[in-house]
This record gives sequence, structure tokens and C-alpha cells, in this order.
Amino acid sequence: MPTKKDFVSILIRTRDVESRFRELLQSLSHQTVPPSELVIIDNYSIISKLEEMTELMKEAKSEFFSNKTKLIIVPLTDAEFSYAYSANAGVSVASGRLVCIINGHCLPTSKEWLESAVVYFRDEKVAGVAGYTLPHEQGTVWEKLAFDWGWRKLNETSKAYRRDTYFSTTNCILRRQLWEEYPFDENLPRLISETAKFGGEDYDWSLEMLARGYTLIVEPKFDVYHSHGKTVSRLAPKYFTWRKIRKQLRSFERPRESFTKVREKIPKHIIL
Repeated sequence: MPTKKDFVSILIRTRDVESRFRELLQSLSHQTVPPSELVIIDNYSIISKLEEMTELMKEAKSEFFSNKTKLIIVPLTDAEFSYAYSANAGVSVASGRLVCIINGHCLPTSKEWLESAVVYFRDEKVAGVAGYTLPHEQGTVWEKLAFDWGWRKLNETSKAYRRDTYFSTTNCILRRQLWEEYPFDENLPRLISETAKFGGEDYDWSLEMLARGYTLIVEPKFDVYHSHGKTVSRLAPKYFTWRKIRKQLRSFERPRESFTKVREKIPKHIIL
């Protein structure tokens, strides 16, 4: 059973107040292991949307979290945003020994979601825990075929997930101390141009942790609902691009160093 030592910050990356954002906050407030802190990385579109987010979080602090959970908003403009920097910005202002990262349009699959991952960190060799994704009920048939039936269910039914090293900032928990040693690499787009649009900093981080002798866990109870309503014509090109990115990342000599701007300057943030 998790203890007070398992201080967990939850980092939510979002673009304004997304359609399932309120539902996500409510779900997090009902977890058997409640978050000690919420950090919202808001890649806001316009100032009025950032103001809307601020007001919502003030309401959520009392309505959902009974004023017991610390809330922080890190506003990022489009010019500042990148996948790696947005994650680093959030982790840099978080105080938890463990940091959970989730997207603003994801939903946990149960009240035990967070607890199911936190328990693994009793082992000091565990660097991170991740879960797979299930499409939302409104997800396309192609998303259900690709991500649920053809990937998640296949791996979980066959128990292949026990050998999987999958790790994604769609939903994961990492050990903050190890992030301090190797933050998400903001220089990746200079090395692999496709990562600017498609990401890959999370897979790079997982490969680095494995190279340094740490373990990664995939926990089915830590799965989340996540989808974008994409058709096969949009899913297929992304799949082949991701395969290319992953192949290139596996070719890097490790251990290696990574770069982040947050080592030079902590991002502007609002404490509620």
C-alpha cells in the first residue's frame, strides 16, 4: 500500500480547457491514492482561454480537491511549446518524488489507476511505469482496431506486456530524481527532424533509463482512455513515422546527455 513517501505530482498537458478536462479532474480527485499536487501545462491559444483555465482550476481546487491539493499552472505560448519542453517545464516546478504525466483529453480507467502504478516504485531500480491506451467510446473503428484490439488486448492477453518497454507521456509515472539526471531531450528535433511534430522524447528517455540499468514497467491497470477520432488515412502515416523515429532513437550510442532550457531558467508559473 502506498505511503506518505509516495508524494505524487500529476502533470496534465493540455491545449486550453479540452472537452474531457473537467471529467479528468474529477476522476483524479477520486483516486485511491490522491495526487498531492497538480501541475497544468496549458499551451493556451489566447489570453482569454488561459484566464478560463485559471478560473476553472480555482473552482476545482475547492470543489474537487477540498483545498487540500496544491495547484500550479504553467502557461506556454505556441512559440514556447515543444513536446520535450512542455514535459520538462512541468516536472521542473513539481515537488513530488514521483511525477505522473497525462494528457488533458485522457481519462483513467478506474479509481485504482494511480495506485496501480505507484506501488512499483518500492523497487529503486524502477525508473518509470506506463500503461496502454484504449480509444474513447467515440473513437473511430480504426483507432479501436489499431490501439485496442490489435495492440493492447493482444499484449495483455498474451502477457507480452510483462516484457514490453513501452513508455509514453500520454500516461506514465517517472522517478523525478532520474529525470533530473536525464531530462527529456529538447535537442531531439535537431537530430531527428520528425520528432518536432511527432514527439519521441519519451521513448528516448526510456531507452536511456534501460541503458543505465533501470527497469520500466507496463501495468494494464494503468491504462487510459485516449483517442483523437482519426481515420486509417491519418493513422497509417503516423505509424510508419513513429517506426522510423523509434529505429533512429535505438541507434543512438548510450548512455548520452540530454538538454533542457529549464536548467537555465525555471518557467513562469502560477500557484493557486
